Amino acid sequence: MVLKMTGSMIQGFYRFFFYPFKRFFLGCSTKSIFLKGSYISRDSLIEGHNYLGKNTELHGCRLGYGSYINNNGNFSHTDIGYYTSIGVNVSTAVGGHPLNGYCALHPAFTDPEKTFGFSFAKKKVYTDDTPRISIGSDVWIGNNVVILDGAKIGDGAVVGAGAVVKGELPPYSINAGVPAKTIRYRFSEEEIGALLKLKWWEKDEKWIRSHIEDFSDAGKLCGK
Repeated sequence: MVLKMTGSMIQGFYRFFFYPFKRFFLGCSTKSIFLKGSYISRDSLIEGHNYLGKNTELHGCRLGYGSYINNNGNFSHTDIGYYTSIGVNVSTAVGGHPLNGYCALHPAFTDPEKTFGFSFAKKKVYTDDTPRISIGSDVWIGNNVVILDGAKIGDGAVVGAGAVVKGELPPYSINAGVPAKTIRYRFSEEEIGALLKLKWWEKDEKWIRSHIEDFSDAGKLCGK
């Protein structure tokens, strides 16, 4: 208990006094913008030209080139593609509890680690194998969205504000609700196939600049 409290104090001291300098140099080296209060864990990867709003945190994540997350985001065990746009107050909900056959849900009854300060368990009787969350490229996620563990959001998909995402959302689909369901698609089936084959988000900046006028027409962009 004392060790955990000491560790928490040291972590708090580090984040308040030392981490702002690390964040500044990380922003410079990746040509990114990280606002006050944002935090990137050591096991996270920033690919460049990224933006993190105030108090946004990444833990064990990969943030693809050009993608941004606005204020108060909280992401764990998540892979995010290129040029993805994420709104305010978007978070991931990872980790589970023993729903079948066990009489108590609190970790103090299943894990002796005292994660929350105490435990009755003599041995670990429940293991949560949390699958990673996958968010594709060119995705737009609105404000106040919650993404559950194991969710997969396809390239080019849109998620409306306030949605709860579980399972898989198809590429270029527009989704909303609790749980999020597909309302319609952004393009025709043929156009979606062509865009997924093109994968413009993997092109270099020179290619993008030379084709910027074509982004208003899927046919032109894909050379149709």
